[in-house]
Amino acid sequence: MSNNLDEELRGALRPVNPGEEFTERVLSRIAHDSSRSRRPARNRYRWLPAALAASVVLASLITHDWQLRREQRGLEARKELLEALRVTGAKLDLAYRVVNDEARASASEISGA
Repeated sequence: MSNNLDEELRGALRPVNPGEEFTERVLSRIAHDSSRSRRPARNRYRWLPAALAASVVLASLITHDWQLRREQRGLEARKELLEALRVTGAKLDLAYRVVNDEARASASEISGA
């Protein structure tokens, strides 16, 4: 069985002459491809300046948006800090008045007035 298979494979894979037309087509294709590869590089990479420009514009827009968001967060933090300082000042004023009122009341009781 294995001899029979070997013979079938040898018969199926025997060398075949493709003919002169095939050789001519291959050679003309090689000549055509090599002439295309000799084109200047600027024709091959015409899209490169546009891609670089688009990248710069996109990076600028992203940076600008990032800066705006950062500024907005800073302004919001400033508002919160001012509100916290206002509330703290009001509470300190209240505590000062309470302490001073108690001190005055204590002083008037001690003096007998």
